[in-house]
Amino acid sequence: MKNIIIKSFLLSLITIMMNCKGQIIVDMSSDVILPSNYNETGQYYEKDVHNYLDNFSGIWEYVNGNEKFQIILTKMIKYHNVNSKFNINIYKDGITLKYKKYLNNNLIYESPSNDYPSFTTENGSKLEGYINDSGRLTRTVYYPKGTGGGILKQGGEYFHPSCTIELLPAILTLNGGVEPRKLNLLCT
Repeated sequence: MKNIIIKSFLLSLITIMMNCKGQIIVDMSSDVILPSNYNETGQYYEKDVHNYLDNFSGIWEYVNGNEKFQIILTKMIKYHNVNSKFNINIYKDGITLKYKKYLNNNLIYESPSNDYPSFTTENGSKLEGYINDSGRLTRTVYYPKGTGGGILKQGGEYFHPSCTIELLPAILTLNGGVEPRKLNLLCT
């Protein structure tokens, strides 16, 4: 009886393992040619194979007198991006961005935390993505002049700038040390 239970368990385990579908890992920094629908199947995982995202993770600060601005970059691993409206189903690694502004060491603004990555890199020196300002900033959008002009949406549209974050090269100091790494942030 004991042999029958063990054999049944092993047979069940093998059957389950054969039915499991694993992800196809794609190096996010490679130029591999993928099927046109690769991001619709849920079978692909755009992985940070070389850990390039680690170069950016952490808290980055800009201080100007009594003002301080922090950018918090957090690496997310194997985020499942599913969007039925756009037929997207893919796993990917990426970076989330959050920022804080201080005046006299008092927090005066903190952006909401995203639960999804909005930045990625191909080479470990430049992140590309976008910032969601969660409705704090808006911009006016107008109808095309050919349709009579006018404001498209009262109060404007939320501002979602595309951004590039570039790591600047390390600088050696006169005493042989190295200054902390710096970022260059450009949003349009």
